[in-house]
This record gives sequence, C-alpha cells and structure tokens, in this order.
Amino acid sequence: MKVRVFFVYCVAAIVVALTLGASPLHGADGAVAISTDDLVKASEVVVRGVVEQTKSEWNQKAGTIVTRAHLKVTQLIRGNLKAKSVAFEYEGGTVGDLTLQLRDVVSVVKGEDVIVFLRPIKGNNTDKGNEGVFLVHGDKQGKYTVKDGIAIKEIDYIEGNPAVIDNNLPVSTLIKKIRGVMKNDKT
Repeated sequence: MKVRVFFVYCVAAIVVALTLGASPLHGADGAVAISTDDLVKASEVVVRGVVEQTKSEWNQKAGTIVTRAHLKVTQLIRGNLKAKSVAFEYEGGTVGDLTLQLRDVVSVVKGEDVIVFLRPIKGNNTDKGNEGVFLVHGDKQGKYTVKDGIAIKEIDYIEGNPAVIDNNLPVSTLIKKIRGVMKNDKT
C-alpha cells in the first residue's frame, strides 16, 4: 500500500511538473483572454451538443490522464461535419483513485449541453484510432455551457482584457456572432 501511495504521489508530481507553463494560451497568472472571433478563426468546427459519455484513461505516451468525451451534435454552428456525434479529448479526469483536474483545461460531464470550438488532433487523418477526434481550442475558453437558453463560460481568472470574452448571453446571440465571423478569415 505504501508503494502504491508513493507511486501516485510521484506520478502526480511528474504531471504537475510537465504541465506547468506547457500551454501557449496561458500567461504567468492565468489564461489569456480569447475573443469569440479568434476562437472561430482557429477552429475547424463549432458545434452545440449534449455530452453522451466521458471516459478517462492513463495516456502512457503523454504521461498524464486524458479524457475522451462523446458529444451528440444537436446543431452544427460553423464548419463542415457530416457526423451526428463528435469526440474530443482533454487532459484531466479520474482513473482509479487518481484524479487530475487542471484549472484552465476544459472538462465536461455527461448530460451537459455545450457549445464547443473544435480543431483536429495533429495526425488525425492518418491515425485511425483518433479518426474524428478533436481538441477544444482555447481550452476552458473554447466551451460554453448552455443553461436556460444562456451561453455561459466558466472561467476562474483571465489575463489581459476580459471584455473581449463573450459571456452570459443568449445562445441565439452567440450563434449569430459565430456565424458572422468573416468567411475569408476562416470558415
């Protein structure tokens, strides 16, 4: 038992050490504010959907816990997607007794109604195991939770100008804004 506890603490220390400063979307004190326009321009697909399931597992190659979420698409807001469901991955989750929760990283729960800004995983076209799997662009900022017709971002702290972030607005207003980003910027 002592060996297992020691192992868990070592793994947790390694994960923390590897993730410190690893994301370009993070400043010294927090996530850098990303506008809706910038989220759209950097995303291949923007969808609204309901989380059908999540599954966390230890990723040996990355040395961390990774969760894959499956989303039933209820509305294609932007981009090209023929599938009625989509999967995306994010760092964090629970495997056995070990939980990894990162402050700025997106996470979802089963049954949650969300709008997500998605970009493909590198090598997605050649890796059949990851076919159709995306990442949420902007981490936590690339996800809105929809409650009572309002799109809500759950962000703890932001560096830069938080006024560039659209938050707590009607879903129809957000969708109109997303679709209004100039096509020549990114479709």
